[in-house]
Amino acid sequence: MKRCLTLALVLAALTSMPLAAEPLAPRAAIPAGMEESYLGEGIRQAAIPDAAAVDIPAYPGAVVIRSYAVEERPAGYAGLPIVELISSDDYDAVVAFYKQRLPGWGEAELMSAYYFAEHGNINFFTPEEPHVGVHRMASYFREAEREMLQRVLPGATTLIKIFYTPR
Repeated sequence: MKRCLTLALVLAALTSMPLAAEPLAPRAAIPAGMEESYLGEGIRQAAIPDAAAVDIPAYPGAVVIRSYAVEERPAGYAGLPIVELISSDDYDAVVAFYKQRLPGWGEAELMSAYYFAEHGNINFFTPEEPHVGVHRMASYFREAEREMLQRVLPGATTLIKIFYTPR
């Protein structure tokens, strides 16, 4: 009886403990030879928030390549922190994922976060509200950038930018 009571107390204590924070997504691995590149530096320095703090899901299998805090923005930018991820899944699959999970989310292939912030609501969002931008890397990145990202995640075709309000 005493063992049952002890076991019950231990189980109660374990279930009342807060769960460990889950990162939004894994950090991309930096391939050999890219450690000193600007992309390698961006991956290394990316601040990966907890999934609960972002409250927008990361696309499954996507990896973090960069993050930007509000204080790192160009002058005049009134926006939110951003986490950038890449995926080897195609644009349409990523768009379908966010349409299913984010009520009211609209498809938008944005040119860049800075263009978006400078010109305001050119698609479905304002820079001050949480949202996800999905980009085709073939049309978004220069060839050299695309080649570097392909080394980071072979087959990478889609860039995902999550703009969020920290919780």
